[in-house]
Amino acid sequence: MTRPVDDGLVRQRARRVAAQVAVLVGAAMLIIVGLATVLVVRGQQASTDRLLSATAHNADDVGDPPAGAWIIFRDRAGTTASPGLPAALAGRLPSTSGSRTVSADGGHYRVYTVQRGLLTVQVVYNLAPDRAQRDRMLRVMGAAAGVSLLVAAALGVLIGRRAVRPLAEALALQRTFVADASHELRTPVTLLSTRVQVLERGLPPDLPDELRDDLSGIRADVQRLGGVIEDLLVAATPDLHEHRTSVDLREIVHDVVTSARAHADTRGVTLDVEDDGEARATVAEPAVRRAVLSLVDNAVDHTPSGGSVTVATRHSRQHVTVTVADTGPGLSEDAARQVFERFHSGGHRAGRAHYGLGLALTNDVALRHGGELSVQPSAAGAVFQLKLPR
Repeated sequence: MTRPVDDGLVRQRARRVAAQVAVLVGAAMLIIVGLATVLVVRGQQASTDRLLSATAHNADDVGDPPAGAWIIFRDRAGTTASPGLPAALAGRLPSTSGSRTVSADGGHYRVYTVQRGLLTVQVVYNLAPDRAQRDRMLRVMGAAAGVSLLVAAALGVLIGRRAVRPLAEALALQRTFVADASHELRTPVTLLSTRVQVLERGLPPDLPDELRDDLSGIRADVQRLGGVIEDLLVAATPDLHEHRTSVDLREIVHDVVTSARAHADTRGVTLDVEDDGEARATVAEPAVRRAVLSLVDNAVDHTPSGGSVTVATRHSRQHVTVTVADTGPGLSEDAARQVFERFHSGGHRAGRAHYGLGLALTNDVALRHGGELSVQPSAAGAVFQLKLPR
């Protein structure tokens, strides 16, 4: 069983596959309809021109025109036409030899003109029956294309579900692993926390304050680690509901920066904090703490020695935003699109091994809270924004 975030990811991939199939089938149907229309129109026009040419060259009088056509003779004696010639064509007939299409009084006519000695012969054909036949064909093909699109959409949904089934199974397997690993880590972390507390109680009175502070920091970090494990267990188990409280994100940011400062110092990176006042939101504190820590850790690892990382907290009426900006090499557009994908680990990192999960899990935290995690492509420096509803 998967979490709602993963269900949304699976559905999104399935919809994308279905849309791609529908678009491909729709494009193919449009091409087929277009080619068929061009071929039919050209075929009708060529057939009509052959009929008119044969009639114009062989007609002896105007009394026996083909169906839907009229014959016109012009010579020095005057003009003679077949009965029923539309009066609207008067003055619109071409005077040059060859085929022309003429529009008159809302109708369309094909006119073929030939010069036979002193006699000018014109054959006029009413294009209305041909156009009606073409329109009927287009309606039939349009209906067939619509049915094909519906079938393609249904087929796309089926193919999409089958295509994302391995993804759903992989996500379920991942959740199972995280749940199992988190459950197994709870006991060692609890024992470690207990030992640290016992050690604190047994400290000699003359122990330097610096060592006492370090030991207190270890105890706080172990407690936070326990909270992270609990949060991972909640995230991996659909039946568990995470506990959310009203938290000032400035406190989380300051705690995270304090914990990460030692790692930053070893890399020669400066950590700065900015805020514009209280930034309170109702969140699962361990999850948000883990997300902010992941962003800061990612920024420190991507920043060369001598650079800096700035963590800023901003608030508005509806949202609280944590921005982590570094002076590293930046992100290309392709990298920015892929950076939140699982197991995608970008370059420019040194030291510890990285597996491309931190930002993906941080994105999960944002989505679980109804927020979003974003990054903008940049040639120098990366800026990540974690936006959470208040």
